[in-house]
Amino acid sequence: MRKFFRAIDSDSHSLAALVQSIDVPDDQAASIRARQLETAGRLTPVMVLANLVNASVVIVSFWHSPAIRLLGLWAALLFVASAILLIANMRARRKAKLRKQNGIAGSTDKTQQGIERFSRLASFVGLIWGILPLLIMPFDDATSQLAVSIIMAGMMFGGVVLISRIPEAAQAFLIPTTIGFVVGLQLGNDPRNDFLSILALVYASVLWISIRWSYRQFVEQHLSGAAVQHQAQLIGLLLRDFEESTSDWLWQTDEAGLLEDIPLPVSGKKSAVSAMVQGTAISSLFTDNDAKTQLISNLENRQPFRDIALQVAGEDGVWWSLTGKPVFDSAGSFSGFRGVASDISQSKEIEDRIAFMAHFDPLTSLPNRACLNERLDQLSQTPAPDGMLRALLWLDLDNFKWVNDTLGHPAGDELLCQVASRLKQGTKDALIIARLGGDEFAILVESRGKEELVAQVRALSETLNTPYEIWGSSAHCGASIGVKIIDNYSTDISTLLKHADLALYQAKESGKRTWCIFSDELAERARIRRETEVDLHRALENNELLTYFQPQMCASTGEIVGCETLLRWKHPTRGLIGPGSFIKHAEDTGFITRLGDWTLREALRVARRFPDNMRVAVNISPLQIHSANLLNTIVNALAVNEIAPSRLELEITESVLLSDTEFTLERLRKFKELGVRISLDDFGTGYSSLSYLRRFPFDKLKIDKGFVQDIDHSEECRAIARATLQLAKALNMVCTAEGVETEGQKQFLTENGCDELQGFLISRPQPLDKLTHLIDIRDVPSGPDEHVEEGDRTGNDSADRFPKKYAAG
Repeated sequence: MRKFFRAIDSDSHSLAALVQSIDVPDDQAASIRARQLETAGRLTPVMVLANLVNASVVIVSFWHSPAIRLLGLWAALLFVASAILLIANMRARRKAKLRKQNGIAGSTDKTQQGIERFSRLASFVGLIWGILPLLIMPFDDATSQLAVSIIMAGMMFGGVVLISRIPEAAQAFLIPTTIGFVVGLQLGNDPRNDFLSILALVYASVLWISIRWSYRQFVEQHLSGAAVQHQAQLIGLLLRDFEESTSDWLWQTDEAGLLEDIPLPVSGKKSAVSAMVQGTAISSLFTDNDAKTQLISNLENRQPFRDIALQVAGEDGVWWSLTGKPVFDSAGSFSGFRGVASDISQSKEIEDRIAFMAHFDPLTSLPNRACLNERLDQLSQTPAPDGMLRALLWLDLDNFKWVNDTLGHPAGDELLCQVASRLKQGTKDALIIARLGGDEFAILVESRGKEELVAQVRALSETLNTPYEIWGSSAHCGASIGVKIIDNYSTDISTLLKHADLALYQAKESGKRTWCIFSDELAERARIRRETEVDLHRALENNELLTYFQPQMCASTGEIVGCETLLRWKHPTRGLIGPGSFIKHAEDTGFITRLGDWTLREALRVARRFPDNMRVAVNISPLQIHSANLLNTIVNALAVNEIAPSRLELEITESVLLSDTEFTLERLRKFKELGVRISLDDFGTGYSSLSYLRRFPFDKLKIDKGFVQDIDHSEECRAIARATLQLAKALNMVCTAEGVETEGQKQFLTENGCDELQGFLISRPQPLDKLTHLIDIRDVPSGPDEHVEEGDRTGNDSADRFPKKYAAG
């Protein structure tokens, strides 16, 4: 029973769903209405024919009826309505055909108007058929009434079925027909007509529900068809896009590896498919290489393969990718291979370009550092041929920065290209020529013995040192070359590169534009240099650095007027080391700035023990002059030790002024404003000395000892010394002569107006405590400021600690 009621409840829900109206998407409304009109248009001639046939049957059947005259008028009216319906249908179909030919879709308003017009005509026809029972039922017998009932029922069913796709028209036809049928039955004199009237109403209700169901099925079918059509269009569009963009096609072979008909060539790949000629061995289409060997192996062993990149024979730059698998029939017999081929020429070109960029220099097209390392690694596994000597040449251009700065970076690029061309011409038999980056190059060569290697390197050096013509300008940009002869049993690439770089470094040190072959002595120097760098950083922490002082004597009075501060390093294992052994290392590593600041503070600390009329001189390196802390270091050191700024003398060489001259001169002016004296050391050994003397008022010139030591026997040195002394007097500068070692040198310099003398004749550099015979050294008690710590370098408290009596200086 429960199942029965659930079935009834389910049926009631289904019936309610049929009665409810169906939602039609707005984008499909016009097409549904157009299809409704199209269906109704096709069935209209059938409807007209049915109306005329039924009307003829009615006239013939009721020819002797008392209402024949009225029936004649009724038939005429039905004929007119049918004609109107037929003409309207013909016009509507003609317009629809024209719109279809012109590609014009029917608008929503026009289709709605067509539906309404057809519904009005259907209502008019239904009204005419609803009049028929009213004309016959009241006047004829039961047999005639039965005939009319049958005709009306048939017309109700037939008319509703024919126009059920347009529910508005079907309902418009059903309603007047049903009303006329029921009223006609009630006008009849048969008591059974009441039951027939109820039956007619039930029949009409069923037809009305059928109209709704038929329309719902029609709409759902249309929407489903539209969705399927949309999916089909989308799939077709995707397929067309795939066919236009894909580079794949199918291939197959027989059991002998010969190509068969292509089962499904993809559109747009006819040229590729045509290359696979039927009856040709697939392996014969490609050039010989490792990939082809792999393909042949897979084919012979009947093994599947995937994405094998193969170059097409006779086609430059054409590459295919093959994927295939063996095919077996139902009996398990091998029947060949089948697979997919792809044209990968474009991707292969991009891949080759990326590989080129990873292993070659884009400017010169020479191999790069990574390629060189790979080549060296390969050659390290195989010794040089008998009687051959293998060597690595490491090159660096000596004047490349000047070309970039004066002629511009494009000119620098052009120079690098010309250098690469000369290297190729000068070492045609080289195993590899590589650009390492910047202006560095490397060449791996093989020679028949060391003599041939030397001749080859010498010739290459001469070639590279020849001036270059760059866009109408001549560029003198030579090269330094480091040579490392490769041991056949050496496989350490990093050591090989390091030794070649050491040889290059030595060539640079030897004056550039030359070459040097690596030796164990260079390795030992490098080892000492590295140890010196490490030990030098520990020297400050371990208090291993000492300050020595060389007195400077007044030439006219013989009084000691100052001392030059000189560094010594008391190494724990190497003993006492002079500055020539570690200053260069400190400059190369940048440690000279910290070392120079310590020397300034230490020199001023010791200078507290000098008489007040004595000066202390400290050398300033080129790197130190650019230090941002130098001014603060000087101010703090003067303040802590209560020394007048005029007692500090900063000695600079002309090399300080070679880089960033304006900045250097401005920095020196600040020192002058502070009251510190500035001395130009090693005068005459640098460049453009006179221009610097004109631009900056130095307090002192120091004649280099190279001119002083040859005064006794060189007229040229005496002439230079006289000129320098006269120049200093004319510019109101004090002149000091270094390297005075003999009485003859002293007498000559004094007679020619030299102000101060410095050298072994007066005293060698000594610790301050060993100069008591020349200097009246004072005992100064040590205090908390004896050693200036990091906090004293900031200069935050320099104003408070700087003596007021020196503030004006």
